[in-house]
Order: sequence, then structure tokens, then C-alpha cells
Amino acid sequence: MKSNATTIGSTELVRRLSRVGSFLLTLSLLSLSTTQVFSQEKGKRKGGKPDSKDTDTWSAEEYSGLRGEKDLQAALASKGFAWISGSPADNEKLSVGKNAQFFGFVALRYQSGRAANRGMLGRAMFAIADEAQRARMAEAVNAEKAALQEWWAVREEILTLLEDHLYTGQPINREKLAPLGERFSLLNSMVATHEAAAFAAFEDSMTSAQRDIMAGWRADAESAGDYGGDVRVEAENVDREDQKQLEDLYAKAFSWLTGKPEDNEIIPIGQPAQFFGFVSIRHKSGHAASRGTIAKDFFAMLNDEQQGIIEHAVEVQIPVVREFLENRHEFLNQLASLRTDPSAFDGERVHHLSAEMGRLEMDAAVIEAEAYRNIRASMNDDQMAALMKMRGEYVIDEAQVAAMDMEQRGATLAILCSGCHGAPGQHRAGFPAPSLDGFWDRKIASGPNFEYSAALTNVRRGGNETWTPELLDQFLANPKKFAPGTKMEFQGLLNEEDRKALIEHLKTSRQ
Repeated sequence: MKSNATTIGSTELVRRLSRVGSFLLTLSLLSLSTTQVFSQEKGKRKGGKPDSKDTDTWSAEEYSGLRGEKDLQAALASKGFAWISGSPADNEKLSVGKNAQFFGFVALRYQSGRAANRGMLGRAMFAIADEAQRARMAEAVNAEKAALQEWWAVREEILTLLEDHLYTGQPINREKLAPLGERFSLLNSMVATHEAAAFAAFEDSMTSAQRDIMAGWRADAESAGDYGGDVRVEAENVDREDQKQLEDLYAKAFSWLTGKPEDNEIIPIGQPAQFFGFVSIRHKSGHAASRGTIAKDFFAMLNDEQQGIIEHAVEVQIPVVREFLENRHEFLNQLASLRTDPSAFDGERVHHLSAEMGRLEMDAAVIEAEAYRNIRASMNDDQMAALMKMRGEYVIDEAQVAAMDMEQRGATLAILCSGCHGAPGQHRAGFPAPSLDGFWDRKIASGPNFEYSAALTNVRRGGNETWTPELLDQFLANPKKFAPGTKMEFQGLLNEEDRKALIEHLKTSRQ
């Protein structure tokens, strides 16, 4: 609503919310059965401002909304570095607010020179909200919870399909990926719609004093600290584990209600297809990792053929990303109608746009995943060593995957094995690899009902009767180097901690 809008009556509010609720029900049932353009002119960005990309600043290189060819190349190179050098567990990492990223917070951070702190602004908004506004925001968190939980679960399924391709070279199962992508995007839209309705209701009840305070924060984001410094965002009917999400809703409400429509068009350069672990690098480096620097250094590490793989992927991805942004632009207009004219909100159109965004995001992800796999498969030992050295310079925490203990990490990595070897007790004739059940207690390359390659048989003849943790570590690091000629297509785990976690898991689960 405009800043001079009067507070709407309860009948009108019920009408708005019932319209949103009808859409969400329809979206759920159906799913079960841009103005932001590519810059062609070098040295310019939207609005005619000079491109400061040569300064390699945080804002210019990632969050300015640029989508030129060089910007996409930086995105693909940095994500390729993160995915090839990282762990599957790294890909699980996403910041709070990465779902339903439609409300202009990225633009706010760019415009504020990164002074805008999500948590601080969320707490400040909570501090000035009245009881009715707080109740509406808490209602939104609870209403979106189921969709958000499923969104994370579907994302994990997508990650598994992509990671299986990276490590084994098996073709990506597009028939399975396509509906996952649609569901992933539809769930994201459901979450966004819950949030947009809550933000619109918040706006409708805002006082002049609240508007003035928020305008001050928009001009000087750090001033929000005077309000939100010691505040804790909570609600009696919101579970403790959901309180961070509640805080995030307040932050997104602030950026949406104080910004301009064009602000919502801006998304990080790593989107779409934010599945490749770069967020983890940013977190583990204390946000010191520069996407532009990483992309430049990684690209320089590649030979001409490998660089060509990145360049070709960018060329193929440009029309996909353009179409994604065009659909996203229309979706943003639908969300905006909940503020200005709820009767214009078209649930069927939103469903179609959401499904299209999901399809396009999976197309972008496949383009990238196949490019990264091809690069990984062609890297020599010197490149691998340089790659991991470079990662070590950015990742400062010792645990590598702080969110997982070793047991969880090993179980997650074992999923990569089960596609060919079968899960414990579930190996069947016709599997492309032998059963791992009991392999610790038998001679190398001696499992029943499988014809082993001479490569592994020669390992045993070389004096290595059974697998030891040390031998298995060498094998998992680079199977084809350890046993030249092996039929095993698994590319290997570069991360030493990953190998330790997987070996320990195999010891306990494959007795």
C-alpha cells in the first residue's frame, strides 16, 4: 500500500487473506497431480551507472544485479570451484533468507554498502511492531512451516541427483529432476505468498510514526541498532527452532515495504541454481571470500579446453537465465498485487510461473553440473593439488562441515555409494558394482557374484589381502590412480575429512 493508505477494515483483510489461502490450496493440489536484462554494453549497468567491477568490491561483483556474460562466467567459475573442491555436505548450506528471495533485501545490502544487517533489521522491526502486527507475522511463520520443510527435503533430493553425476559421471536423471524442480519452485512460491500477505497486512496497519522510523533505517541501516540491539524476536505460539525464521520475515518485510519494485528484481549472481556450495565458502571464510577473486583464480588454474567448457556453459545458459528472470519478474508483479490490488492476484498464473521457474532452474543446474563434471574429470594431479590449496586459503574452519558431525557426514556421503553398490542388505543381481556388505572381512576383489576388473585383483596380488582404512583412503581419493584400469567410475573425494567420515560409516554399516 502507499504510505498514505488508511488502515483497512477487518472485512477487507479477511477477503485478502482468503484469496491468498485459496491460491495456496489450489497451488498445493495442482502441484501434486524482466526488467532485469543482460547488459550488452560493457562498462554500464542498469540506469547508466559506471560498472565498478574492476575494483573487485563486494557490492559490484555479486549483488549489483549484473547479468552480463562476464558476470555469468564469474558465477559459474566460482560455483564450479566450490562444487569440485567441496563436500556434498557443503551444498546443504544456505543462509537464512535464501528461500523466498523476492523481497528486495539483496538490493538493500548493495545500496547500503553491506551495512544492512538482516538480523538487526529484523529485531528492530519486531521492536516497533504492535501486538496485532506481531501476531500476523507469527501466523505466517506457522502457516509456511510445512511448505518450507518440504522445500528443504526436495532440495536435498535435487542435490543427490546432481552430486551423483559429479562423482560417478552417471547421466543426470532428468525425468526425475524435472518434477522435483517444479515442486521445489512451487513450494518456494507458497512460502513467498504467505510472507507477502503478512507483509501487506503489516503495511496496512502501520502508523505514521512507524513509517518515519523505517524511512530513517532505509537511509541509514546502521541506525536500526538503536532499536534492535538487545531485542529478541519471539512469539508464544512459534516454536523455538522457528524463531530465526520469524526474525528473517521481519527483515524481509522491512526491505519490501521500504524499497522500490525494481529492488526486488535483484538477486545474487549465483542464482538461479544455488546448489553448488559457494554459500558454504562465504560462511566459512567469515564472508571474506571474494567471488570475483575466486572465479578469476580458478579460471586461471584451468587449461584452454577447461576454460572453454565454462565459456560454452555460459553461452548455453544465457537464454535460460534470461527466461528465468522474465518469469520471476511476472511473479514479483503478482506478489506486489497483494499490496495494491488483491483482486488482481491470479493463482493460476502464479502456479504456471512457479512451475516454469522450477523447470528453468533445473535446466541451469544441469548445464552447470555437466560442465563441472567435465572439468573435474579432466583435471590433472597438479591442478587438483592447487585446487585444494586454494580452498584451504579461504575455508578457515577446521571442521569443513560444521553443521554435521562425522557420523552424519559419513551417512550422507554413503548415498553416493548406494546408487551402484546398493544400500546395506539391498544389493541385487545386475547392479553395476559389487555388494559392500561384509567387505571389511573378505579379501579385496573377492565378493560373490561379481566379475572384478584385473585392476583390483592386482591390488590384492600386490600384497594387500584386505581393505584397511589407509588403503581405502587412497582408493577413495582417486580410484583410477590407485587402481589403473578399474571399472569404478567414481571420481574420488578430494576432502580428507570426507574420506575419513565415509570410511568410518562403511566400517559400522557394512559388517
